[in-house]
Amino acid sequence: MANELKLAPLAESDQRSTEHLVVMRDGVRLATDVYLPDRALWPVPAVLVRLPYDKSGRYTFLPSIGEYFAAKGFACVVQDVRGKYRSEGERVPFFNEANDGWDTAEWIVLQDWSDGAIGTWGDSYYGFTQWALASLHHPAHRAMVPRVTGHHFGDMRPGGGMPTRTLLDWVVDAWALNELVIENGADHEVRPALESTHPELSAGQELLREYIAVAEHPAEFTARLFPQGDPAANLRIPALHTGGWLDNLQYWQLDDWYASLASPAGEHQFLRMWSNDHEDYLWREPGTELGQDFGESEDALRRHIPSLLAEVMSFFDHYLRGETGRWSAPVVSYEHIRIGRRIAAEWPPKRVRARSLALDGDQLTDPRSLRETHSVSWVHDPSNPVPYLIESEWDQNRPGLPDEQHVHLRDDVVTFTGEPLVDPLDIVGRVEFTARVSAETECTHVMVRLCDVASDGSARLVLANAVEVLADGETPFAVRLGDTAYRFPKGHRMRLAISTSLHGQYVVHPGTDEDAWLATETKAARQELHLAGAELRFTQ
Repeated sequence: MANELKLAPLAESDQRSTEHLVVMRDGVRLATDVYLPDRALWPVPAVLVRLPYDKSGRYTFLPSIGEYFAAKGFACVVQDVRGKYRSEGERVPFFNEANDGWDTAEWIVLQDWSDGAIGTWGDSYYGFTQWALASLHHPAHRAMVPRVTGHHFGDMRPGGGMPTRTLLDWVVDAWALNELVIENGADHEVRPALESTHPELSAGQELLREYIAVAEHPAEFTARLFPQGDPAANLRIPALHTGGWLDNLQYWQLDDWYASLASPAGEHQFLRMWSNDHEDYLWREPGTELGQDFGESEDALRRHIPSLLAEVMSFFDHYLRGETGRWSAPVVSYEHIRIGRRIAAEWPPKRVRARSLALDGDQLTDPRSLRETHSVSWVHDPSNPVPYLIESEWDQNRPGLPDEQHVHLRDDVVTFTGEPLVDPLDIVGRVEFTARVSAETECTHVMVRLCDVASDGSARLVLANAVEVLADGETPFAVRLGDTAYRFPKGHRMRLAISTSLHGQYVVHPGTDEDAWLATETKAARQELHLAGAELRFTQ
């Protein structure tokens, strides 16, 4: 049957490593692979990676990474977290990672190949497991490299916005179902998962409801995870923070970077930002081929790993092998899209200046030339929502960002477009949109997308986010679109596209005051955006 639900098969154990069952304080055993350098080099520092995605699988290619670390003189310890794949225990995200990380560190330092120093590395959830361990200040934990992640990951609200379907699907896929695979390759929908009587999907209902509720009280949830306080603000070890401008978790990555600068280890914090999405695919010009895909090609993967880890090796060599003082690399290095790599002493760089654009009719304009301050309105019809054109926000760069211009022609999407640029315009730093909105409901949703409009009219995403706001027409709201380093070329135009829905990425507002996740009735509802005081703020 085309839509039959199946669990992903277990990968074969990797022969380049030795598997151990490491016992936690409650007796649960976690499956752990160890990749070791030549015995003549022992004892050596260890690099610990704790993840929920099958330590032996092709998706994360950790056997190749483990082999690479070992070839550079590190022990690499790769562990399936509690309840996942070969590890024992109950499958619950987030809450066990601090103590299980500590117990694994205790095991590592007792091994005859260990010199007592541990660094941690990893993306996404296996970046979160690093923050969990760092929150407890284990004495052997000397350095960390959290990539495309953040310790606020569990609150499900990127940039303080709305939880996306992608993140909530992830909860069901990775935790309730232990990596659900659907034969036709499409993710299931969150709403059916809440209502389904299918055994596999029903298993995720309680977990999904918990994480939808988390969006209402994210601070309380994070406090439960980190009872000793914010792990970034209290960080005591060097960190190489690595993210991407098109990564859907960039907000949390940068929040941790900023907080860690004021931590006890603030002098030893470094930031690396590329143009990548969450799966490490880099931004490219429309029409440009992806080239060899390391997700599919073994040859491409072999070339990708050294570029992924070269600077990490330098960082770990310094902080795990007893070097004193601060690492000599630049504090900040970032990719300026269409320009190239840049370095700076801080983010954003000191040279940037603040700028704002006002909304005037259907234009983005300099506030000094503002002529009109009226409002614009549209009807949000939940039965015909605005579509989300990106197949997956995890790897949106892989197929290339879609042209959104035809969506901007819909009656329920309002756009504000600047004049063609006489000179290139560089945005370097944070972008934010502020306004007020009225609706026929107490609260409403506001989707905001900043696009680059080329001379042929095509419009492609630069930054975006969405918020749920009071719709009283008086209460200002702010949408944190994110940070970037992006060049709008000469002749291109900036555009804001605003709507109430983005079906496929966010739950659709019912047009009533019912809970959007559980609404039983929907109705079309008029929305009104007030242009007085509305502005797009950025630095350039």
